[in-house]
Amino acid sequence: MPDTQEETTSPYTNGPYMVLSDSSTFDGLDGCFIAYITDAGQEELEACSDFNAVEADEFEIITMDELLDAYNKVHGTDL
Repeated sequence: MPDTQEETTSPYTNGPYMVLSDSSTFDGLDGCFIAYITDAGQEELEACSDFNAVEADEFEIITMDELLDAYNKVHGTDL
C-alpha cells in the first residue's frame, strides 16, 4: 500500500535570511528586528545614519522571531 501521508518536513532548511529591497544583499536574521521610531528618533537616525544613535525610548521593535512565529501560526507552517 502506498504511503498517503503528506511530507510534513519543510524543504526550506536554510535561513532565514533578510533580503534587502535591492534583492542583492542578505544576512542572517539572528538579532534582526523591524523598528518604528518617533520623530525625535528619526532625527537621531538621520544625523548619524546609524540606528545605534536612536535612544531606546524613541522606538518600538518587532523581532524577526516574533514575525516568523506569527506567520507560522497563521499559515500552519513550521518555517
